[in-house]
Amino acid sequence: MANMHGTIPRIDFAGIDPTAAAGPGGDSSRWAAVRAAVMDALCEHGGFEAVMDGLISPELTAAMMGPGGAAESFFSLPPGTKALYTNKEKLYLGYVASFIPGMPYESLSVMDPLSSDAVPSLAGLMWPGTGNPSFCETVQAYMEKVSALEAVVRRMVLESVGAAAEHAGEQGKTTSLRLRLSAYPAPGTAEGRVGLPAHRDTSLLSVLTQNGIDGIEVELGRGAGGGGGGEWARPEQSPVVGGKGGWARPTLSPGGFLVLAGDMLRVLTNGRVFSPLHRVVVAGERTRYSCILFSNPGDDVVVRAVDGAVDAEHPAVYKPFVYSEYLGFIFSKEQYKNPNKLETFAAVGIDG
Repeated sequence: MANMHGTIPRIDFAGIDPTAAAGPGGDSSRWAAVRAAVMDALCEHGGFEAVMDGLISPELTAAMMGPGGAAESFFSLPPGTKALYTNKEKLYLGYVASFIPGMPYESLSVMDPLSSDAVPSLAGLMWPGTGNPSFCETVQAYMEKVSALEAVVRRMVLESVGAAAEHAGEQGKTTSLRLRLSAYPAPGTAEGRVGLPAHRDTSLLSVLTQNGIDGIEVELGRGAGGGGGGEWARPEQSPVVGGKGGWARPTLSPGGFLVLAGDMLRVLTNGRVFSPLHRVVVAGERTRYSCILFSNPGDDVVVRAVDGAVDAEHPAVYKPFVYSEYLGFIFSKEQYKNPNKLETFAAVGIDG
């Protein structure tokens, strides 16, 4: 079912209804086969490339990620204009420019991008007077398609660990979505430069697309070697890609999406799913744009392993905790460079 591509599994979702977040629908055998491949990939690698041809049209992809598209139109705005979209309480929201020397990077994060007012409010601030309706329509249409894939994958994972259908439905109601657009200026050289240091996502899942320029690298295996040098590894410090403890650098195919598991999915599955370190390394002459949809628990949600994932043979690996408390912990100065924040915060046997 899964083909290895760039040492990251590639899974073909052909035959899976992209609106099937509530279950397999017609072809239950096809659903079961893809579900098994998804779970194997997330347990062994922490991610995979999902190919769902026809989910997003080439025209919509170009309007979102291509030259002159939504991503480029935002990042081409004057710095002072972009800086108007900030969130002082939650540093991971709003517009952020890199504060790390030698790593020029910009990102835009929007909570609940499928809500009726989130993207229009952003556009009204960035393009006063017009609100840039084309930008709004493109971003919202693109997010609707990507969120359909995310919901299908999340459903498959919950089913795989024995969650009841009712639990899967309730879990979906407490899940929030966040859009992140990122820009990585081209260094103008063939030598790779770190655009974003290695980190693990705090989310349930992240679904990434890009403008045809590779750059994301994912640690090989289930954390072998800590990703080739730890949280702040640079390209020259890591082993050759393909070796134990090195980095995979997947090349996404047209119609492909990189799906990565985050720390919260690791908790829900009682440690079965792996949340990998990953980073961005850029090179060449063209700016890299990426679009990521994150699914997260609500801030006040208590995160714990689903009932089906815990039994006598598989005792709880993590203590229950409130998601907002975990966010406060990981963004503290003391934990900033810790590559294993989840274990430090919530592993069973850790005091606190």
